[in-house]
Amino acid sequence: MEEFLNASRIASSQLTSYKTIRVILGNPTCDLDSAICTLVQGLLEYTDVKKQQLANVAVIPVMNIPEKEFCVKTEVIYSLKSHGIPLSLLTFRDQISLQNVHSNCNKKLELILVDHHTLSNEDIALKSLVVTIIDHRPLDPTWLWPNNVLLNVETVGSCATLVARNVLQNNPDILDAQISSLLRGPILIDTYNMSDEAGRATATDVAILNTLEQLGGLTSDRTETFEKLMHAKTDINELTLEQLMIKDLKVTNGIPLVGFPLLVENFLMRENAEEVVEKFANERNCNVVVLIGQHVMKDRVSRDIVIYSTLCNQLANDIIQALAESIQPFFNLELIKKIEKEKFTLCLYRQGNVKWNAIPIPSLAIGMSHPSALSRIIYRKVLFSPDVAVTVEGNVATTGHPSLARMSQRYVGSKCIVKTVHNCFSIL
Repeated sequence: MEEFLNASRIASSQLTSYKTIRVILGNPTCDLDSAICTLVQGLLEYTDVKKQQLANVAVIPVMNIPEKEFCVKTEVIYSLKSHGIPLSLLTFRDQISLQNVHSNCNKKLELILVDHHTLSNEDIALKSLVVTIIDHRPLDPTWLWPNNVLLNVETVGSCATLVARNVLQNNPDILDAQISSLLRGPILIDTYNMSDEAGRATATDVAILNTLEQLGGLTSDRTETFEKLMHAKTDINELTLEQLMIKDLKVTNGIPLVGFPLLVENFLMRENAEEVVEKFANERNCNVVVLIGQHVMKDRVSRDIVIYSTLCNQLANDIIQALAESIQPFFNLELIKKIEKEKFTLCLYRQGNVKWNAIPIPSLAIGMSHPSALSRIIYRKVLFSPDVAVTVEGNVATTGHPSLARMSQRYVGSKCIVKTVHNCFSIL
């Protein structure tokens, strides 16, 4: 791995020497699964390029966050250091301009997306450059990829499972103790140590994990490894409240989803926490922020959800309504507390069904120039959730979910015709 990362750093500083730049891009959260998948898939690509003696191809794994934010990824830092990987060899998103590489007519940019399959608004111009996608989330039906994009998408507990299988099928020789152990970590974290209660592990995860342990000669206890990683993930003593807000940040349809390695209820007990959330929303010009907390003790998982919203916010009301009406079989949510301030409201829910780790986020893709412009409601899918179908035509919406129908009717213009079928919630 170190040889590959050294080569990638040299390549990133000498891009003019290459005709093809192959970038492996993780998701914008840069969590353990994303980071490890980016590096290992990059290593697989690098060994393939070397084998074919393609001297004009550079392979660069990119952590999809600015370097200054990496300090909050405590479990990633722990994992890399414990495997002897120098952090100085990593390449971050603000250290390479993909747009500039793309605009260089003499360069061919190839993108391999791991642990995600949609692009942010800032990266939408790069869509035509994507050659491969590896993701463990169900495909977002609003993102249609052309047939020439290789899709390795399967609903499993961890993207590392898919990357490991990819390595096993194409170059198992690189699965030494270091690489096998690196991949083992996110599989254990994402499946909560293969916990039956969490319900995240699939037969594929089990089989791949067993194979990694066998090939890598991994003898350390799974529970011990899991607990060390979880300790690193939840070790937030050195982080400020502001840093906690971006430690596990996702943005879905313009709505920030802020994940915490502790219950949100406990986060809000900290001094100035409510003000930090308000400032976070104001800086991003957001009227709604979803806060998701979890606490893991051995193989037991607790979760809670907080909806922050400015006053008189209809979108927040719709999300809250969807949550309330999704008690069974999705979340089993209980409203614990409602905090009302002068400029915002916080609604705290305890999640009884911990097997469901997603929240309904309506996407209002409403054309701003005309009231009859195309509108749609999107529910992004959690792993293992049932499909949700929505069909909207004019002002009529039919769906298996009552709140979706009302939201569809509310946001669709009188002349608008929308027909969508979605099987997705947003992964948290």
